[in-house]
Amino acid sequence: MKPGVAYITVQQFCTFHRCETVIIEEFIDHGIFEPQRQKEIVLIPEHQVPRIERALRLRNELGVNSPGIDIILRLLDRLEQSRRQQVEDWGDFEAF
Repeated sequence: MKPGVAYITVQQFCTFHRCETVIIEEFIDHGIFEPQRQKEIVLIPEHQVPRIERALRLRNELGVNSPGIDIILRLLDRLEQSRRQQVEDWGDFEAF
């Protein structure tokens, strides 16, 4: 575990979101997020919670399967990265 990072257990996440732990295990198996493990307990880093919530919405509201969720989230990650790069580039341009 990384110091200074808050974690919740998969069980806590599932209880709050009223979902089965098998769904979260499936997300882990498909690389949708990387948990931390402490002995037998699977932990979710706090910064990963919004990603898992988004994955859960894609699954529950749109019926997207785990491989599809992985692809969608990777594309969204790329879009966000491109947006950040554009903002940085624009900031560099304005400096001239």
